[in-house]
Amino acid sequence: MVSALEACSGHPSIVQPRASGQLDSGAFLAMEFVGPTLRHVMKHVRFGRRHTELEVRLLMRQLLAGERRMNRLGLMHRDLKPENVLVDGHGNLKICDLGLSCSMVDGPPYSNPIGTRGYRAPEILLGSTDYDEHVDSWALGVMMAELLAGQHPFHGRSDMDHLSEILDLLGTADIKEWSGYDGRRLPSGGQLGSFLRNKFPCPTKARIKGPPTVSEAGFEVLSGLLRCNPEKRLTAEQALKHRWFKDTKPRATRR
Repeated sequence: MVSALEACSGHPSIVQPRASGQLDSGAFLAMEFVGPTLRHVMKHVRFGRRHTELEVRLLMRQLLAGERRMNRLGLMHRDLKPENVLVDGHGNLKICDLGLSCSMVDGPPYSNPIGTRGYRAPEILLGSTDYDEHVDSWALGVMMAELLAGQHPFHGRSDMDHLSEILDLLGTADIKEWSGYDGRRLPSGGQLGSFLRNKFPCPTKARIKGPPTVSEAGFEVLSGLLRCNPEKRLTAEQALKHRWFKDTKPRATRR
């Protein structure tokens, strides 16, 4: 974790290490003080209230920028979730806890399972050890959905329950196009198409107190991150080039 943090040193969307070493036969790592976790803010400050699309766009740009830096360094975080994102006094985000981060230099196989179930990508739930930075893109897509809706989109109590909920929402057609899909029977109702747009409709088509809404551009990012087929899923680099992030003037996180 120390080497990963040091490699990312200087990026405004990743927590900064201050000191590390040995103390009384134990290792220590001191990091900058930031603030509470994004989970704490969502639960105890906003009390589950939805973020606006503009707020989500600003937050996602920071998270994707931090992830892009890690990817450019050949790193995967592998445990992205609101508990591993810190919020400072100005509302800026910093990715933290790189304890499960992994270098992609030597290539697969990688360990599985990884991370927290609610943010595991479909390929992880299917047991793949030949994955890449797209597992982090999926986790960021889940976080984006959670910010927009004010609640987690999936609630499976086991890996297969969780995968079933994913496929019930996103359909089975996409995962079946993945080159790593081995033809096994999938734990879902069997529908091919995605219902994601029904869950996040356009503002012009939603009722005043209906489901969480997102613009066409925003939905393109959300659905691009939540592709069951990792080969078609957006990377952080690709997502940040999307028109959704050019429609406003987000905070400067260009590194």
